[in-house]
Amino acid sequence: MTPDANRVFAALAREALSDALRRRLVLAIAVASILLLQGVESCTSCGSASFVRNGQAVELPEVAGLSAMVVMIACALWTLLLAGFLASDHLAEPLQDGSAALLLARPVGRGRFALARLAGVLAISFASGALLLLAAGALLHARQGLPWWPALPAFAACAAGATTVGALAMLASLYLPRVATVLLVMLGVGGVAAVNVAGLFGAELGGLVGAIQRFGPPLVTSVAVALREWIAPSEIPGNALTLALRQILWMLASAALLVRGFARIEIR
Repeated sequence: MTPDANRVFAALAREALSDALRRRLVLAIAVASILLLQGVESCTSCGSASFVRNGQAVELPEVAGLSAMVVMIACALWTLLLAGFLASDHLAEPLQDGSAALLLARPVGRGRFALARLAGVLAISFASGALLLLAAGALLHARQGLPWWPALPAFAACAAGATTVGALAMLASLYLPRVATVLLVMLGVGGVAAVNVAGLFGAELGGLVGAIQRFGPPLVTSVAVALREWIAPSEIPGNALTLALRQILWMLASAALLVRGFARIEIR
């Protein structure tokens, strides 16, 4: 993009973020995120898994790492759902109230406008995800002695997944009512997560479910692979580079579909 185009996109993204922050849903999300963070703090304060044998405490680092991984995946799933919920009407609403038509009457491309609205949603989702995942990683490092650095690639994987979910939810909102879009987000994220978890446990998956595991967005798998240093790495299957490339492909494809879908919508 040219410098002028960059400035226009930045202005649109700031306006989209401002619109998102003014919504009542954001207040509810902030409260829910704080409650979830308190839950993370409570879970990590339990200490590392151990049992007493012959009067001596015996640590179970792999069990501690597995429980920590569950905490981090829960935070990642919340971030994915958050992106989908916020995106479920963030582009459809300006279409309905007519503000999109006023903006697009200026020399503003449709694709740039749609991506800017997505950027406003993702700014909130990324902030919440970074707070939860990095805070959880720091607490787990301080209290259970787990290395903190896997939280960084886990957040990167979560951010890529949130971009995919947000873009697809925003695309669906152009054709479906908000309630239907929210339900689709919940079913989609929940379904893919369930398939990913089954694959992590070594389940034999065939048919459509197997195709989702092999070719679908690795929403949970990529986060788990990023955190497998916390347990025996061989117990978490998957090639990190292959998963990252698939995650990037889904992210770019979903954004491209959003741009194309918005370009085909009639604006009155």
